Amino acid sequence: MNTRKRKIIEASLQLFIEKGFHHTSVQDIIEHSNISKGTFYNYFASKNECFLAILEQLRYTAQLQRYELLTNRDEQDIHVLIEQIIIPMKLHEEQNLMTLFEGIFQSSDLELKKGLRQHRFHEIKWLTERFINVFGEEIRPYAFECALIFFGITHYLGMAWRGAYHVPADLHQLVQKGLEYVQALLPTMQQNNDVLITIDALQRIQKKTEQPVITKECVIEQLTGFVKQLETKTNASGHELVTFLIEELTQPSWRKHVIKATLQSFRTAFKNTTHEAEAIELSYKIAFLLK
Repeated sequence: MNTRKRKIIEASLQLFIEKGFHHTSVQDIIEHSNISKGTFYNYFASKNECFLAILEQLRYTAQLQRYELLTNRDEQDIHVLIEQIIIPMKLHEEQNLMTLFEGIFQSSDLELKKGLRQHRFHEIKWLTERFINVFGEEIRPYAFECALIFFGITHYLGMAWRGAYHVPADLHQLVQKGLEYVQALLPTMQQNNDVLITIDALQRIQKKTEQPVITKECVIEQLTGFVKQLETKTNASGHELVTFLIEELTQPSWRKHVIKATLQSFRTAFKNTTHEAEAIELSYKIAFLLK
């Protein structure tokens, strides 16, 4: 994704938060981004499509941070799980995104609602698999329902806290409490084989959900386009790292440990630059391929 498209996404997000999605027009975005109307429609068919791109970028950022958090740590450690769950919550809280999301859910725009549902489904699916990692393969039949219960508990506890005290709840405390309730329920669910929504439901929903396809060929093509945007003189190390990743990914047999070790340096090389967002997206996609 090129720099201009990123600029439109960032400007749109800022306006959506400040003015609200429905009070922001395409013309507002055009003026705030300092681009022409033709340029906007060259990248996005509508304001809705721009918002869906924002959701995708948020997912890439959160999942990459979760992946990096596991480096040299035990994936079965529940404290690691807590930190991972908190990551997107912090992103939403820091950018005041919950107000934006709630406004969209209260609207009659079916396309946006579908996009948000898919965004939340990705979170539930991720947590389902992490519950199995942490609590063991034997809880697989109950993992999806446990993930749903967890998000229901934390959502309403957080909402009640804000309503009562007019400040957000402590995220670590909120997540820890939600996990305590899930852990208390699990033995009874297993003992009685008592589950309302089985793991099969997850698979049924997944079939109806649009999943972005990430392939080696697509990632190499994006990396190749990315490196062409770079000026070697201003970021020689970044240029070198991108070239190295392309070379590694084109090999018949991947040195996964080498690629994984390179990703952190790759992301750092573009921190606080106009290429940072795409570096995050590419890092996530490469990490996904390594799994």
